[in-house]
Amino acid sequence: MEVNCNKYETKEIIKFMRDCTEKTQAQFARDLNRQRGWCAKLEGGVTNISLKDFLELARINDIEIIMRKK
Repeated sequence: MEVNCNKYETKEIIKFMRDCTEKTQAQFARDLNRQRGWCAKLEGGVTNISLKDFLELARINDIEIIMRKK
C-alpha cells in the first residue's frame, strides 16, 4: 500500500500504518511497550504520536517512510 500522507490527518495515517501491518491495536501498541488504549487514542485523534515513536513503529514493522519535495 502507498499513501500520500499530506492528504490525511495523523489519526488516519496511524490507522493506515496499522492496517498495513495487519495487527490489532493491542499488537501494534505492544511494538512500543504500550497498552491498546494508547493506539485507540492515536486512531481516535485524542492524542498525537511523537516523530520518534512514529519512525520506530515504521522500522519495527518494515514500513518505508519517504520524503520527497514536490
